[in-house]
Amino acid sequence: MTVWARSERAKRSPRSRWHSRRSSAHVAPGRNEIQRSGLPQIRMYDSASRTIRPFEPLRPRRVGMYNCGPTVYDWQHIGNLYSYIVADVVRRTFEYFGFEVKQVMNITDVGHTVDDVDEAEDKMEIAAKRERKDPLDLAATYTKQFIVDRHKLNILDPEVMPKATDHIPQMIELIQRLLDKGNAYVAADGVYFDITTFPGYGTRLNAEPPDERKAGARVEVNANKRHPFDFALWRAAKPNDLQQWDSPWGRGNPGWHIECSAMSMKYLGETFDIHSGGEDHLFPHHECEIAQSEAATGKRFVDYWMHVRFLRVEGQGMHKSIGNTYLLSQIEEWGYDPLAFRLLALGSGYRKPLDFTRAGMDAAQSRLERWRRTIAAAYTATGGKTTEPEPDFGVRAGFTSALAEDFNTPKALAAAEMALELAGTDDVATRERALWLLFDMDRVFGLSLQESAATKEELTEEARRLVHEREDARRAGDYAKSDRLRVELLERHGIQVKDTKDGTRWERVAPRERDHGRV
Repeated sequence: MTVWARSERAKRSPRSRWHSRRSSAHVAPGRNEIQRSGLPQIRMYDSASRTIRPFEPLRPRRVGMYNCGPTVYDWQHIGNLYSYIVADVVRRTFEYFGFEVKQVMNITDVGHTVDDVDEAEDKMEIAAKRERKDPLDLAATYTKQFIVDRHKLNILDPEVMPKATDHIPQMIELIQRLLDKGNAYVAADGVYFDITTFPGYGTRLNAEPPDERKAGARVEVNANKRHPFDFALWRAAKPNDLQQWDSPWGRGNPGWHIECSAMSMKYLGETFDIHSGGEDHLFPHHECEIAQSEAATGKRFVDYWMHVRFLRVEGQGMHKSIGNTYLLSQIEEWGYDPLAFRLLALGSGYRKPLDFTRAGMDAAQSRLERWRRTIAAAYTATGGKTTEPEPDFGVRAGFTSALAEDFNTPKALAAAEMALELAGTDDVATRERALWLLFDMDRVFGLSLQESAATKEELTEEARRLVHEREDARRAGDYAKSDRLRVELLERHGIQVKDTKDGTRWERVAPRERDHGRV
C-alpha cells in the first residue's frame, strides 16, 4: 500500500513532480489509474460567458491551468489560501478524471501597483522599507511561508511557480509587441496600453463597461494618459525605487497586469484552457490581461475563466482595519487542524462566499475527527486491506456526477458520507470496500485520510507515563488527580482517554485550547 506524506511531496521540486505525476498521485489500493470510460463530462462555470459550459480541452486529455499567485509582501491570510484550495480541488478533479494537468502559479515579487498615478501604493516597496529589507529578501521570506502553509493544507505544488522578477525580459518583449502593433504608447512616466485600440475592453468579464466618469472620482486622473482607463505596462523609475530595470524606455519596473500575461503565455502558450483567481481579479486585472494578450497575439487568450468568491468572517468582509484578518498559524493556535479548514472550504461552493466562523470551524474539526476515527477503526478491523467494490453502492456515481457539475464539493462530500456509514458497519468485507471508496475519493478531497489511518502513532514516553499515572490515581480513588491528568493529556498531547468496562482506552485527537479568544 502506497502512502504519500506531505513532507515527502514538499521535498520534490515542481518540475520533478510534473514528470513523475502519475506515480506520485494518491491512488487507491488495487487500482493503478482511473478508468476513463463511464465518467461524466466535466462542466464548469465560465466567467466570460456567464454560463456553465462543457469542458473541452485544447489538447485531448490535457489541461493547461494558470492561477494568479500571491504578491509576497506579507503573510497570506486564510482568504488568500481559500482560493488556492479551490484551484487545488479543480486540478485534482481533472487528474481524477484522467486528464494530465500542467498547472502554473506565479509569484509576484515586484511592485503590485493598481493605480497609475504618482501616489499609487506599491505594496512591495512599502513593505520592504517598513521591514528594512531588500525586496527580494522580503519576497523570499514570505514565499517560503506561503509554501509551508500550502503544504499544511495539502495543496499540491504546481509544475511551474515562476517569479515575476525572473521574467522581466519576457515582459519587455511583450510590451514592445504592443508598441509595434499600435496598442501601446510611450508617455513621460512610462508605457501605457491604449484601451481604445481594443474594442470591448472591460466588458469581457464584467457586466458593465468601465465608466469614464468614475475614473476621476476613484483616483486623480493622470494627465500623461490618453484615456483615464489606459493602464500601465511599464513605469518609469522614481529616484528612490528599490526595484528597477533597464528597458528601451529607460529604467523602470513592470505594471502588475503585464506580469501574468508574460508568464502564463511563456509556460502554457498564447491560448490555454483555464485561468483562475479571486473575484477581485475580474476588473481590472483579468480584463487588462485579456486586452494586452489578445492585442499582442491576435488569438483568444483563455478558454475558461474561473473566479472564487471572497471568504467572509462572521458575515463581514475581511479587513485589517477591523481586526478580522486571520492567518493559518492563528487557526492552529486555536487548536484546529489545517485540514479542518480545508474541509470547511470543501463544504462551500466556490461561487458563493465562504463564511468563516468559529462555530463552522468547530463543526469542520469535529467532522474531520469523526471521519478519522471511523476510518481508523475500519482500517484496524480489515488489517489495512481494501477492495475495489463491485457494485459500489452508488457512491462513485454520486461523487463523480457532483464533481463534474462545476466541482460541486458539498455534494461530493455527501457521497463520501455514504461510504463512511458503510465503513462503520461490522461486516469486514463491506468495510474493505468502503475504505477503498474513501481513499479513492480523497484523491480529490486531499484530506490525507489514508495517511492518518495508516499512521499508528505510539504514545510518547511522557504521555504513556501520564496514562499509567492516571490509571493508578483511579484505582486509588483519587478522582481529582485523575481528572487533572485527563485534561493534561488532552491539551498537551492531544490524547483523549475513555474509561470503559474493559479498562482505559485512548485515541489521538487534535489538541484544542479552550476559550482561546473568539473570531
